[in-house]
Amino acid sequence: MTRITAWIFRFYKNAKTQKKERKGGTLDLEEVEAAEKFILKQVQSQCFSGNEKLNLQTFLDSDGLLRVKNKISQRSDLPTFSFPILLPSKHDVIGKLIFEKHVELSHAGIQILMSSLRENYWILKSRKATRQVIRTCVICQRFSSLPLEVVSAPLPEDRVRDAYVFEVVGVDLCGPLYLKNKTKCWAVLFTCAVYRAVHIELVTSLSTDSFILALRRFISRRGRPASIYSDNGTNLVGTSNELKSVDWGKIQEYASVKKIQWKFNPPSAPWWGGFW
Repeated sequence: MTRITAWIFRFYKNAKTQKKERKGGTLDLEEVEAAEKFILKQVQSQCFSGNEKLNLQTFLDSDGLLRVKNKISQRSDLPTFSFPILLPSKHDVIGKLIFEKHVELSHAGIQILMSSLRENYWILKSRKATRQVIRTCVICQRFSSLPLEVVSAPLPEDRVRDAYVFEVVGVDLCGPLYLKNKTKCWAVLFTCAVYRAVHIELVTSLSTDSFILALRRFISRRGRPASIYSDNGTNLVGTSNELKSVDWGKIQEYASVKKIQWKFNPPSAPWWGGFW
């Protein structure tokens, strides 16, 4: 808008002068500043009837613009900051002025934008006007919008029921880890579903037999679990098949041993194993 007004002023001046004295080329700083002052003067004449500026110390400068006196008026190095131009808040031109400064400052927030505008202008209700302009900025709304949040599902029964430690566990393997003798080993993680306790066993291979030995060591230390959750690893599936082949009925005849219930994740769904 400012540059369009400056071009109109140049055309008007060139139309009144002779062809040799006409000015060409790009706009210079003086023409742009003159156009800006003209626009602001028109805004002041439209919006200020005398009632809104009663509580401020205002005066007319040499260009016919209303300016405000403040407590730092004795500073001579910053005339626009010492005597800012008085502007209304509800005007289309002021909204475009605030938005231009907002884009110039790389989409700054309310406080930074107000401080920058305060160096040249005294906008009435500036915080409200600045907030309204930022709310209409599409880029700011895109980056400040909250992502869609899915309501969390309730915890499964095995996570919240009364149970002793390691009665319901999830098991998984991590590794490999390298020992000092250059051999590899893996860590078997047994995670309690209720109390979030963790028991770690080491195995030297990923075979079913090695995992069964790790499970036996875990049971001897922590007790026999009632339910075990795991993914569909081949060694874990093999252990489950081994446990299924055990005659649990015969064992229960001689000891109060409960059968371990093994539960697997769906295939190709590792995110189901959240708690372990």
